[in-house]
Amino acid sequence: MERKNEKIILFPYAKERLVEEGIKALQAKRYHEALHFFHEAERLGEDSFHVKLSIVVCFCELGEFSEAERRCQMLLQENAEDVDLLQIYISILMQQRRYVQAETVIRQALRRHSLPSSVREHLLRLLHFIRQLNERCLPSAEQDDVLQLLSSNDVTEHMKVIKRLENEDITPVLFILKQYLLNEANNPITKTMVLRLLTSKNVSDVVTVEKFGEIMEVIPAKLNERSQTTFAVNVLRQLEDKLASKNPSLYEVAVDIWLRYTYVLYPFSPAPALLDEWVAALHLVACQFQGMRTTSEEIARIYHVQVQDVDFLCEKLYEAEKISYF
Repeated sequence: MERKNEKIILFPYAKERLVEEGIKALQAKRYHEALHFFHEAERLGEDSFHVKLSIVVCFCELGEFSEAERRCQMLLQENAEDVDLLQIYISILMQQRRYVQAETVIRQALRRHSLPSSVREHLLRLLHFIRQLNERCLPSAEQDDVLQLLSSNDVTEHMKVIKRLENEDITPVLFILKQYLLNEANNPITKTMVLRLLTSKNVSDVVTVEKFGEIMEVIPAKLNERSQTTFAVNVLRQLEDKLASKNPSLYEVAVDIWLRYTYVLYPFSPAPALLDEWVAALHLVACQFQGMRTTSEEIARIYHVQVQDVDFLCEKLYEAEKISYF
C-alpha cells in the first residue's frame, strides 16, 4: 500500500558527510566510489563548485571524457576566469585528440591580459605541441604517451612514459623532451631520466637543462657520467674511510643519501666542492635518519669544518630527499 503522506527524514549534515566521503575516495583513487558519493550529494541539493569539479575529475580518470567535457563546459560558463578549470578543459580536449578545438580554446585564453605568466607559458608550449602533432602525424599510442608529459603533473606517470620511450624512436618527440628539461615545474628526477634517455639515444643536439634555478647546456651524446662524478666518487671513498668499519649501517644510509642527491642533481655537480664538509653533512643527516642524537657542532668538530657549512649542505640534502619521495 502506497503511503503518500510519508515524510522523508534526512540525517543532519548528510550532504556534508557524502562530500567528505567522496573526497576521501577521490584521494584514494577510488573513482567509481567517489562519483557515487558526489552524485548522492548532488541529489540532496549539493551545488558547490568544488563538488562539480571533483565529478569532472572522476569522469576524466575513468576515461569518460565526453561527460567530463560536457560538465566542464557548464562550469566554464559560470567560472570563465578560472585558469585551473581552463587547463582541465584543454586537457580533456587533448585526450580526445580534438586538437583543432583545443587550439581555438588556447588562442582565446592567450588573449586574456589577466592570465598568469606561468599558465601563459604552459599554454604556449601546448600550442606549439599541437602544431607539431599536426605536422608530424605521430602514431596514436605515441601521442598519448607524450600528452602525459604535458597534461599531467603526476611524477609516477611521467616516469612510466619515459621508460616506455626507451624502446621507441624519440625523434618525433625530441622537441617535447627538450622543453621538458627546461621547464622548471618538472621534477629533477624525471629530468635526469629524460637526459639519460637522450644519452642512450645518442642525441647530438644541444639541450638546455634547468634544475634548482640553475641552467646548463649539454650535448647528451657527449655526456660522460664517470668524468662528471669524480667528486661524487671521492665523497663516497671518504665516507667509506670514516664510517664503513665503525658503523656499517650508518655508512649505508649515508651512501644512499649521497647517491640519491647526485642522481637528482645530474648533470650538475655538487657545489661547493668541499670534500670534508659534504662528508660531515652526510654523516649528520644519516644520523638524523637513524634517530641518533647528535648535533652539527659535534659533527663539525669531528671533521674540522665550520658548523654553518655543514648546516648549509644539510639543507641541500634535505631538499633533494623531499623531491625523491612523492
